[in-house]
Amino acid sequence: QQLLNMVNGLQQVVAQQEQTITQLQNQPPPPGTTAQTVRGPKMATPPLYDGLMATCEAFINACRLYMSAKLQEFPNTQTKITWVLGFMQTGMAQLFRNHFMVYMASPEYRTQYLESTATDPIEQLYQDIYKAFGDPNKQATVIQEITTIKQGSKSGEEHVQVFKQCYMRSGYGEIAGIHEFKRSLNSPLLDKIMAIPELPTTLEKWYDIAIRLDRQWRQAVAEKKVFAARSGKGDMGTNPKTNQSAPQPRQQTRPPTLPAGNTVQPRDPNRRCYNCGQPGHFAWNC
Repeated sequence: QQLLNMVNGLQQVVAQQEQTITQLQNQPPPPGTTAQTVRGPKMATPPLYDGLMATCEAFINACRLYMSAKLQEFPNTQTKITWVLGFMQTGMAQLFRNHFMVYMASPEYRTQYLESTATDPIEQLYQDIYKAFGDPNKQATVIQEITTIKQGSKSGEEHVQVFKQCYMRSGYGEIAGIHEFKRSLNSPLLDKIMAIPELPTTLEKWYDIAIRLDRQWRQAVAEKKVFAARSGKGDMGTNPKTNQSAPQPRQQTRPPTLPAGNTVQPRDPNRRCYNCGQPGHFAWNC
């Protein structure tokens, strides 16, 4: 019975905290203060977080960015914490939120979050979220990513954007960055760059020339395909179908020839005389 009472009590605490979160998120600004309040820029709220390690840091950064742009919406620590927890609604993040809302009713929470001056309470919450869901070996993961990334089927622009993100997180110097960028390019593109008389000396110049040569190559391939398609249509319009058999030439019948030694021509009984026009004799007999 005591265990059931404790469970019911915890469920009531969770329900109360959820109501508080909903009220704070939907709370309108106090009347009469809209004229004096300086509104921050329009910002998109953070996405709902489900506890995935790959998106943990992005979720925390989105919360930081929104709060820094909307300071007037977060007058105290309690508002900030409940607002962040309001976006942890699915997966393991929801379980973390439920446990944390129960923890908020304990004296330890007041001591560590509300009364402590060592760390900003909201930053302490971010640290707890990262400990629960973040990458425990972030640096090794980033180094592995930058040393194995490949261009593949991505265009030059797409690959440069992905590589830039890895490079900024890796802590690599520019020389090491150039080496990894060269390794990540497709072999045909790298060969074209290496054939240039003066190779780029900075990583930004490597980005620019890789994008330019990749764009030229893709444009040439597209034009070649268009030309081949047009040539194929022209050939189909002028050439007859190969499966139709060509008409066979008619064989002409030749009259039989006399032997080479026989020069006597047979006499035509209807032949007429050129002198008198009568049949039966020739002109020299007329």
